[in-house]
Amino acid sequence: MSTTPPTAEQLRDAAGRLVAALGAHDDPEYRLAVLKRLSRRLGEDQYPMFLRLLGVVAESDDHDAKRLLAETVATALRRADLPGGALSSWGATRLPDDVTGLTAGALSGHFFGASPRRMLGPVEYLLVWHLQRTQRTSLGVDTFRTQLARLIDLLNHSPEARQLYPQKLAADAQNELEGAYTRATRTRLAAIAAAWQAGRPPDEVAQSALDAAHADLPPGWVVRDL
Repeated sequence: MSTTPPTAEQLRDAAGRLVAALGAHDDPEYRLAVLKRLSRRLGEDQYPMFLRLLGVVAESDDHDAKRLLAETVATALRRADLPGGALSSWGATRLPDDVTGLTAGALSGHFFGASPRRMLGPVEYLLVWHLQRTQRTSLGVDTFRTQLARLIDLLNHSPEARQLYPQKLAADAQNELEGAYTRATRTRLAAIAAAWQAGRPPDEVAQSALDAAHADLPPGWVVRDL
């Protein structure tokens, strides 16, 4: 499989095909199936590509396309079935309880275990990618803020998505399930939800995540762009 990054033209073409497929049927369930099929075909490791396709639509001047995509996400929110990507849970990898009597060969493979992964919707994925230690190199501040603002602007094209998504984030902020979100992440989920529900502009909603109680990243972390 080629690892060459897609060109801007290829991204626009793929986003256009996605919108055309969503618009080919009036059934909201069909549209959600199309969106989820795209996410599955790209695979867990390529979920950022799925987010980039959403970003292409968000940056366009096609308000009908934005509304169509946002309404499809609203359907997913109603069903609690968002097309998601997997990020490893923070602090989840552990050493075996007993490391005595092992040969050198026993250190190969999955000796250290594999961190459990959580499926996250688009907004939650961006926040966890930016803030928590996962299998990915951390997402930079500027890229996080820009991509989150674009995504919120896109979702605001559906009144239902604009109502349901911040409600979901507010509920997630109360979820203390071990390994899903750190305390700092839950604080920022709550900040995004509050700003979004208050009707603040997308740029301000994204900035609210950065203005919330600050949690420094561990020293020496490298950040990357989407």
